[in-house]
Amino acid sequence: MKKKSSVKCLLWISLAVFFAGLLLASAVSTNGGKTEMRRLSVMTDRGVAISLEVYKPVTATRETPAPAIMLIPGGNASVEYMSDAGLELARRGIVAIGIEPYTIGRSDVEKDNDGLGSIDVTDYVYGLDFIDTNNIGYIGRSMGASRVNAALYVPDPSGATVTDAQGNTTPKQVIRDGVKGVMYVGAGSLLTDEYQINSALFEGQWDNLYRGDRREMYKNPQYASVLGLDQFEFWKWYGDPANGTGRIYYEGWTGHTIGLSSYSFVKAACDFYTTTFKLSNDHPILYLWKEFGTALAFAAIICAMICLVLILLDLDFFRKDLVAQPRTVIEASPKKWTLWAGLIIPAIFGAATAAWAVPTGQGILNKWVSADQIHGTNIQNVNGLVFWLCCLQLFGIVLWALINFVITKTDKKALKEQITLPGTRKGVMLVKGLLLGFVSLLAVYFVVTFGEQLFSISPRFWKVQINSLTKLRMEKFLIYFPLYLLPFLLANYMHTTSCYIKDKPVLSTVLFWLANALPPMFFLCYAYGKIAFLHTTPITSLGMSRANGSLVDAAIMMIPVGILASITYRKTKNFYVPAIFNAMFFTWMAVATDLIYIGK
Repeated sequence: MKKKSSVKCLLWISLAVFFAGLLLASAVSTNGGKTEMRRLSVMTDRGVAISLEVYKPVTATRETPAPAIMLIPGGNASVEYMSDAGLELARRGIVAIGIEPYTIGRSDVEKDNDGLGSIDVTDYVYGLDFIDTNNIGYIGRSMGASRVNAALYVPDPSGATVTDAQGNTTPKQVIRDGVKGVMYVGAGSLLTDEYQINSALFEGQWDNLYRGDRREMYKNPQYASVLGLDQFEFWKWYGDPANGTGRIYYEGWTGHTIGLSSYSFVKAACDFYTTTFKLSNDHPILYLWKEFGTALAFAAIICAMICLVLILLDLDFFRKDLVAQPRTVIEASPKKWTLWAGLIIPAIFGAATAAWAVPTGQGILNKWVSADQIHGTNIQNVNGLVFWLCCLQLFGIVLWALINFVITKTDKKALKEQITLPGTRKGVMLVKGLLLGFVSLLAVYFVVTFGEQLFSISPRFWKVQINSLTKLRMEKFLIYFPLYLLPFLLANYMHTTSCYIKDKPVLSTVLFWLANALPPMFFLCYAYGKIAFLHTTPITSLGMSRANGSLVDAAIMMIPVGILASITYRKTKNFYVPAIFNAMFFTWMAVATDLIYIGK
């Protein structure tokens, strides 16, 4: 009884910490009430809804319109990625509008649309009466650079044309009226002197898209030639930003995936646009407190979710079918080398095959779509990740069989008993396992959505999205859940027969976590280890870049997955329960925001 009370107490504490974290994040995001922050769904002129995150200083009114910057994330990144720069720019008197491109997050899926919404949002922004349309800017990260360019350039109003080397004549492209600056992050290049607007490029020292020797970025001809120099200095203005000829390169100790949340990038964005718009930059940078608040909220809601699962498992309704009756329970092998082999060898395999498996999985599963190319298995990163997980677990089961049947001679009867569904009502057990996962996640979903509405903030932590699902993404959840369930069933069976130690719950939890987290962590160590020691990147293609993003997702999500697997198995001695719940949890995280691929 005392243990039950402590779990309930921890649940309430976790919920209190969750809301406290969101309150802190909201206070920083709204600058103590001096900034209005809103998540909007705007119906564009083409009849397609696009999701925006708007930071509007209260000083921006019809009488005193303010400059505006549109912030556009990259390939599969949701709008929350732009929030750190957005809130800091708003604190400096700029309206910051984060764009969630079509096919990503809560925006609709729109085919054959240049810029994936950047043009539509630009038209919308130019129609707002609190915007100074003579002072407009863009920030584009990664693939967002091309989305910026789609809105940045328009045909010359004079009707001038240009003729290429093949004799083809096209309208001359000029910068849209009112745009005073453009900043690219991790992709793109400085504008030439032909265009009279300020231009900046931010490059992270750990950015996986940079191809050359990072120690000599400052004299890379691709960069330096735009300035007419042999080499340049980072954080130094070239030209005169007062008349639109300013050019500047920024550099920071950060990478591609987390670059937008780095102090150096946020500082660079504030420097560039306060200089461009002639505003004061005499403000401290506080966004890290917002990140701390969202991280605190994320950890708290995960803790609350674990507590809720344990409380539900204590109910007679669930316990009589989900908690296994006394049976032979297999513990970790006393031969420690076999345990470590079972952890490390699959991790090496996973790291070695990720660059192949992620793009291969995308190519295979992208084909399972309907005629309209919107429905089906066409979420890019999810396809690569689920295929990689399947390959990893198939390799793992072969290694597991070798260790258990050939080396350690594990009791085959016990192994068979482990895989047998507990209780006499097998079908009921599976239904209740699904119900347990559904009820637990639904409760967490409700709390997250309520917190989001209460504080007008999306509680995210780096790339892990605990986000509301659109109708289409709910459909994706149902499609991808069985695909994730297969590898999680294999993984949980192997881990429960290899990592469980009866009298050492903490060690068991660590082992479960390592079994799940080491494969993506090994890949990230390989990828960024090469950058650290050889100063070049192994991520040399879009497929490898997708692998990097997918494995960062996996490394973070595997932390709660390993903890949940260990705790629920210790409670039930039934590996199906954690497998079902973790598959549901992982699917929600995976489908919430990633890009829905629309082929040609």
